[in-house]
Amino acid sequence: MSERRLSAFPTTALWLIFFVNGGVLASWAPRVPEVKDSLALSDSALGAALFGVAAGSVPALLGTGWLLRYVSTRTLCVGAGTVFAAALPAIAMTTSGGTLAAVLTLLGAASGCLDVAMNTAAIEFERTASRRPVISRLHGGYSLGVLAGATGGAVATRLSMSVTDHFIVVSVILVALVAIATPQLPHTTLAGRPAPERNAPSSPWQATLGLPVAIAALAVGCLLVEGMITDWSALLISRDFDAGYGLGSAVVVAFSIAMFCSRSAGDWLVSRIGRTAVLYLSAGLTAAACLVGLTAPSVTGAVIAIVVIGCGLGPVFPLAISMAADRHPEAVASAAAAVSAVGYVAYLAGPPAIGLIAEHVGLKAAVVGIGTLCALVMAVCTRQLQLGAQPQAFGCGRH
Repeated sequence: MSERRLSAFPTTALWLIFFVNGGVLASWAPRVPEVKDSLALSDSALGAALFGVAAGSVPALLGTGWLLRYVSTRTLCVGAGTVFAAALPAIAMTTSGGTLAAVLTLLGAASGCLDVAMNTAAIEFERTASRRPVISRLHGGYSLGVLAGATGGAVATRLSMSVTDHFIVVSVILVALVAIATPQLPHTTLAGRPAPERNAPSSPWQATLGLPVAIAALAVGCLLVEGMITDWSALLISRDFDAGYGLGSAVVVAFSIAMFCSRSAGDWLVSRIGRTAVLYLSAGLTAAACLVGLTAPSVTGAVIAIVVIGCGLGPVFPLAISMAADRHPEAVASAAAAVSAVGYVAYLAGPPAIGLIAEHVGLKAAVVGIGTLCALVMAVCTRQLQLGAQPQAFGCGRH
């Protein structure tokens, strides 16, 4: 059996884990209004409860890099993935804002742990077994999980399915996917490896502080724009372009599909034109879409622009993780944790900041301005990384 055929099994298993990670919280998002009403929560109380996801995720993102020195990526992927999916129905069983916050904190911690474990497994597998780019394709699995979860939630709401029944069905399906993936997951362990070099990050906290500015800015730029489009594009299309709620909702789905497609094609592009060209292409597409499509009065142009932004952004975050890991191959988990933590903070903080800016300049101007600025930052960071480029671990190293 060929090497490519053998590597397909772990790749598929990892893809399923990425899919599960995307599907859990995406299934919960469409049911937020119903849970809010059932618990009689105010907007501020709901906001405080939702903060539990971040409160659990960020410490887990930073702590999992250390934990991977003692347990394998397979153990953490299976454990965190199972807890993440199995805990979803607990949301429907909460009785107050406090218990909802506690459950969401647990889900956030499981999500953060799973995020670092699966990215570490993907990077190690890409470097040692696959010998070809796979991480962008795997992140495509995450994007498809988000799309499937959100679509399933919308359908369940439309069918008046109870939140409890919906979450139990989703939980059973996702736990089953984790079980299917388990036998073929790479059994990567960092225990017993040589101590990191003096300049390498020995902990995820050090890795976050020592993350190269260019890589950190890439992660921040792409996830800030992704969060902005995810949270604000429906309102932008429906109100500012006067297109109605239906098209506003549809454009979010279209953006998710574009992200999935570009991530699925990202590895193919990297293997042919190199990381640097892909990053320049991503920045160029994002800037052009913001400056041309979103400034035009046509709603058709705006919808196309949002799809183009999704196509441009898709490969950037996976490449940021790969580049951070390449700088310190002896501290892959810490590098993956650092990029994930920095990017996640941007993803969370970006949309509220856009709202504040929009109060003063208007939503369209805020989206165009921030999107263009982030595209410029991505281009400048790509140039900086190009000037200081090191050979890549697999043979696709044109820079």
